[in-house]
Amino acid sequence: MTLPYDPARAAVELDEATKSFSTRRLEFIQRHMRDIGIAAHERTAKWDQIPEAVRKALPTEWRGFGLSGSFGIGKTFALVAAIHRHAEEAVDRRMEEAIRKGDRWVLREGLSFTPWPLWVNWPGESAARRAQLFQNEHREVEAWIIRLQDPGRLLILDDLGADSTTAKDWTGEVLARVIDERLRREAVTVWTSNLDTKGLVDRYGPRTFSRLQALAPAIQLPKMPDLRLVPERRTS
Repeated sequence: MTLPYDPARAAVELDEATKSFSTRRLEFIQRHMRDIGIAAHERTAKWDQIPEAVRKALPTEWRGFGLSGSFGIGKTFALVAAIHRHAEEAVDRRMEEAIRKGDRWVLREGLSFTPWPLWVNWPGESAARRAQLFQNEHREVEAWIIRLQDPGRLLILDDLGADSTTAKDWTGEVLARVIDERLRREAVTVWTSNLDTKGLVDRYGPRTFSRLQALAPAIQLPKMPDLRLVPERRTS
């Protein structure tokens, strides 16, 4: 039997759903960060923990760019913190709309933020896919490459240059394919690297680096100490 609508009960349910929203929002964001491949220690990144010099270097909007700088200064943490903040803002907007409409279902169940970025730890992922080739899993590898080329997803390539590839290596050729297609389709791409311009050119070749710059220009971060060596400020 369907109970008649009770405005007082509906108001109480709306209030309860609103109060529990902050906890569920954090759980929702953490779960999706895990699902897209962000490591557990990186998911703890908070915007106010990022060095000011790195925060100031980041664009205010999600557009193509790269963060180039020495290891341990917070490049990866900065991107994770930025994703977290962006997701919070998007989910909050949905919550505010639900409150205005009195939509209790959205507040209870309907958290959403789409599409989530495609996060790729380049050295680890490329090594894993290379191993698949030796197991004759060519179809799976090609599907992975196509997914990286998808213009509908923000692609984050973390730690370019930490692999042992060259421009003529299979991994270098795959990176060139991905960058070429995303440049052609104007797909938003973000990357990080410990290498400077010369290092990236030496690693992947001038052609690939030129296209990477056109797709996602490098932001050279200032020299800073390795924050991993400071216990209270561990970053990636």
